[in-house]
Amino acid sequence: MKKIATWLTTIPIAHRGLHDGNLKTPENSLSAFAKAIKENYPIELDIQIIQDGTVIVFHDTDLKRICNNSKKTRSLTKATLKEHTLFNTSETIPTLQEVLDIVKGQVPLLIEFKTNSLSKKLEQNTLSLLKEYKGAIALQSFNRSSVKWLCKQHHSYPVGQLAEPSHAIKPLNYIYDYLQLNKNMSPDFVAYDIDDLPNKRVSYFKEKGVPILLWTARSQSQIETHKTLADNIIFEGFTPHL
Repeated sequence: MKKIATWLTTIPIAHRGLHDGNLKTPENSLSAFAKAIKENYPIELDIQIIQDGTVIVFHDTDLKRICNNSKKTRSLTKATLKEHTLFNTSETIPTLQEVLDIVKGQVPLLIEFKTNSLSKKLEQNTLSLLKEYKGAIALQSFNRSSVKWLCKQHHSYPVGQLAEPSHAIKPLNYIYDYLQLNKNMSPDFVAYDIDDLPNKRVSYFKEKGVPILLWTARSQSQIETHKTLADNIIFEGFTPHL
């Protein structure tokens, strides 16, 4: 396990940037990231790879919710990104490179890999982009294969396992599969669903000294309820304090 940077366990992290419920400042937008920088919050963001290999910052697998379009996200190309606006704003889907260019190390980045692929193209292209970046970075994913691969690469970024309750997806052994420490994979931190606490598996990792991040806190009362378990929180919709 890598040494965890102080920011990852002490400074609340803005979920998909400091957005406003997508009214004027959409999630995962350049404006949401600019606001987080202004308020000095680390930024959590989602990345995917599209048809031409470009790494973009976007959460969903299709454009329905965010861009009111039926296209699959992976079908996009860099040339078509600006054709799709985020909610009812003029903001468009940013590339990871565009985000890196505006953040410039001013605040840390917690990058979530949205992938089910075995090819590791997203992971490879992202690490290539990050080679020249000067700033604090941590990586995370729900995809255990992705976490395992990232942990084995020669970089200094902490790598975390995202997880949620077993009833959220199949198979039923999700908690075991995604939250186990063994000789082959030891995540540097675990990020877990705050709405599924208390949970004995999270307590187990906490007792083992693995830092615990909770997502997504939407009120200070949630933080107060679970702060004995949490080293840090990923938040949206309010101004938090730990």
